Amino acid sequence: MPRYFFDVEDGHRLFDSSGFVCDDDIAAITRAATLAIGVSLDKPEDDPERRIAIISDDGREIGTVPVYSRPSYENPAP
Repeated sequence: MPRYFFDVEDGHRLFDSSGFVCDDDIAAITRAATLAIGVSLDKPEDDPERRIAIISDDGREIGTVPVYSRPSYENPAP
């Protein structure tokens, strides 16, 4: 099974050096969506540039998933 890497981008890039083994690109995108929720809970500030970049084991970026800020009274969910 292929390994995918999930880099966090928010003006600069935090590289994922270990990655995760996923069945395919769809499973990797699902994993990135789950990671995006965790990042939004860990760092709730609003940042429209923040996203998870999904990198295949051959170094190809297959897509990105946005990281939304955690809903709050100041920043309610749409």
